[in-house]
Amino acid sequence: MKHILLSTFGLLLIVLCSFVDPDKHLNKLANRVWGKHSWSAEAIVLPDSLRGDIAALRKISVSGVEEGYVCYTTAYGCRVGGCASPSNANAQSYETFDYVIAFDQSLAIRQIDIVSYGGEYGYEICRAGWLKQFEGKTGSIQLGHDIDGITGATVSATFLVDDVNGLLRVMNSVVVRES
Repeated sequence: MKHILLSTFGLLLIVLCSFVDPDKHLNKLANRVWGKHSWSAEAIVLPDSLRGDIAALRKISVSGVEEGYVCYTTAYGCRVGGCASPSNANAQSYETFDYVIAFDQSLAIRQIDIVSYGGEYGYEICRAGWLKQFEGKTGSIQLGHDIDGITGATVSATFLVDDVNGLLRVMNSVVVRES
């Protein structure tokens, strides 16, 4: 009986998480970063070649002046029961997690927040204090050099750093394309 209740609860949680509204989370982050000003968001349409797991990307303007960007995206994390090393190409070994990230005009990270993390392992990456290390970073970020590792979340931290690096490459091509 206990397993049936847990399975039902797990299914309900998956269904509820599938109705995530990226705009709600993008607006919440933009309010935290640019909230003291009257800001507006403009959707950036990504070409198919750059989409990947990016659910939404917005350009933020304050009083008509472009100030930065917010993005809602998905990365891999540990699956319940643990997971293999990040170099394992078997994506079925992992769960995904969603995060939002704000960049300033020069593509330096302003803030990053984990929106949903369903894994039983690696959730330590959701801690605001640990995520604060990303602020101000640009270019190639290295775990253990630019970002301290975190006990219990080595694989998820590696995936987040790798995903942020990939997103920075995408953002650089988007900003160049828009100019």
